[in-house]
Amino acid sequence: MSFFGEIQGWGDLQDAVRKYLIRSCTQHVTKLIGETYRILDDPLLDPIREELAATCKRLEGEREKHGGKKPYHTMIAAYFSDMAKVWVALRRVTCKGSLVCFVVGDSAPYGIYVPVDKWLGELAVASGFRSYRFEKTRDRNVKWKNRKHRVPLHEGRLWIEG
Repeated sequence: MSFFGEIQGWGDLQDAVRKYLIRSCTQHVTKLIGETYRILDDPLLDPIREELAATCKRLEGEREKHGGKKPYHTMIAAYFSDMAKVWVALRRVTCKGSLVCFVVGDSAPYGIYVPVDKWLGELAVASGFRSYRFEKTRDRNVKWKNRKHRVPLHEGRLWIEG
């Protein structure tokens, strides 16, 4: 964007791009910390709301026990809200019988498990896709002995069928 003269510097990039990113890290949600439960009210989250809200509540409580107090609870709510909108948009532009593949990994901030592939699959089906399946390609969180938690994690392909 800089090369083509669309932005002049970092500040321009924030205005031109960042506000449109899927909120997938704690830096993206610092201004939304008080909005977590409003975000969870998004009707698109209905299929996973109960589990998602319970996980957010646990993360919010765990946050107070850690230095840095990262707002994982808000990030998780915002991420799944954003991704629910992505599935609606993808369903609108994909033909019947289409196949969509996302490479995803599950997560466990503060050691609290977040079943990313399951929740994304359920949101996809709720948006009109026919089915989903997850194909694990590798285990995560197994290489280093100094990791923060011992929750087994995986990564793989989330296949969504239209």
